[in-house]
Amino acid sequence: MKTYNYLFGIVAILLMATGCSKDDPDVKIEPPVFSLQKPSTVEAVDLGLSVLWASCNLGASSPTDYGGYFAWGDPTGALWSADGISYDEQGYTWNTSNYGGNNPPADISGTDLDVVTVHWGDGWRMPTYAEMKELMNQCQWTKLEQGGIKWYEATGPNGNSIDLPMGGLYYDPTGEKYARFLGGPAHVNTSAFYWTSTVSWTQNNMRGYDIHPGVVTAWMLLIGAGERRYLLDYVRAFHMPIRPVHDK
Repeated sequence: MKTYNYLFGIVAILLMATGCSKDDPDVKIEPPVFSLQKPSTVEAVDLGLSVLWASCNLGASSPTDYGGYFAWGDPTGALWSADGISYDEQGYTWNTSNYGGNNPPADISGTDLDVVTVHWGDGWRMPTYAEMKELMNQCQWTKLEQGGIKWYEATGPNGNSIDLPMGGLYYDPTGEKYARFLGGPAHVNTSAFYWTSTVSWTQNNMRGYDIHPGVVTAWMLLIGAGERRYLLDYVRAFHMPIRPVHDK
């Protein structure tokens, strides 16, 4: 019951955010700008798990920097288009080759659809569902704050740790006629959202956003209040941070 209430609260917050009208054609929202170049200071941290984890997010300059916000399956790291994606009373309809297309690979880690592999190279890639689940379940989690910035410290079985900032996400305030997927960043300093590279074949209701049969979502990690952690499926065109990994 507690889990249900928590997820219901997340959906309620997202729906309340859609109440702010942004249909004014004179108002223009620009996507956030960030660098995709791998920082010279990035480290591959051994947490005692199956893979090494980057010391910062993709597009970040430090461990507690939010970095960039990315859609799933966009190797450019700059795509915010809603062309081919519609939303009606029955939910999302998908008719685009963007964000992995209608029939995406089961997993894009290390492929030409992986924005980490394309821009960082050298063996870096997005984490898979299994690797994110391992991080979620085998680390100890602590919420920290400094200078108004909040993040989670994940300490692995060997005592090493990485910091995962609570950068929130950009979602789709359905009904807006422009700037689709530019609702946000929402839940900054409240929740941490991180993509995995693995698709989810959910075919009914996805976190409060209905989807038509055949519309594929992807798995992501949500860390919310009280260090509660979930692997959930989300619309692939939503934008959120990515934490790269590297094989040992």
